[in-house]
Amino acid sequence: MPAAVHSRAVRYRRAVPSPNVLAAVEVAFVEHFGHRPARASVSFVGVDPIEVLRFEPIPGERAYLTLGMSRRPMTGADESLLSAEGPRAELMLHLLDPADEFAQVWRKLAVLAAAPSVEGVVYSAGMSVDLGEPLAPRSACTGVLVDSSALAPVSVDGLDVDVLQAFPATQTELAWCRVRGSAELRARWQDAGADLLDLARAPVSLEG
Repeated sequence: MPAAVHSRAVRYRRAVPSPNVLAAVEVAFVEHFGHRPARASVSFVGVDPIEVLRFEPIPGERAYLTLGMSRRPMTGADESLLSAEGPRAELMLHLLDPADEFAQVWRKLAVLAAAPSVEGVVYSAGMSVDLGEPLAPRSACTGVLVDSSALAPVSVDGLDVDVLQAFPATQTELAWCRVRGSAELRARWQDAGADLLDLARAPVSLEG
C-alpha cells in the first residue's frame, strides 16, 4: 500500500470519531508500560493521521503500538455505510531490537493501521496480512499474523478498543497460513522454537 492513497467513498451513519477514545487509549498504554513513549506520525491522503508509539518494556525490547486506528470503528469494504457499532482496535508489534536495526518498522505498522480506513479491512484474531515487501531492511518477514495480545481492551465512553498483536511472518509462512490456518502456523512456530521477537529470523520449516 503506497503512502499516497485515497480513502473509500463511504458515508457515516452518524458522527463516530471521539477524541476521548485516542486519549484514553494512550493513557492506558502509558499506564501499562510505565513511561512515556517515543512517537512518530504518518499521514495518508484522505485518512486521518496514524501515530505509532514506541515503548521499551525492558532494555533492548521495543513495543510499537498504533494510535489512530481506533478513531473510527472498522467496517468491511463491502459496506456502503461505516458502522457506528463496528469493532475498534489498535495494533502492537513487539520486537527484540537493542541496536534499533529495525527502527523503520513503524512505517509498515502504520500502513497496516491505515488499512481499515483505506481498504475496509476488519482486523480480528487469526487474520494474516502480507504487505508483499519486507517489514524492515534485513528482514525476511513481509507481513503479520494478527492475534490477541496480553494488553486488556481499553474501555471509554461505552466503547471497547482491543489491542491486537501483530506477529511478523515470512511470505512462505503467510501463504501456508492461508491454506492451513493460523493455529497451525502458531503450532509450527512453537515446535521450531521460532523467536517471534526477532525480525531477522529465518522462516520455519513447513514440510510434512
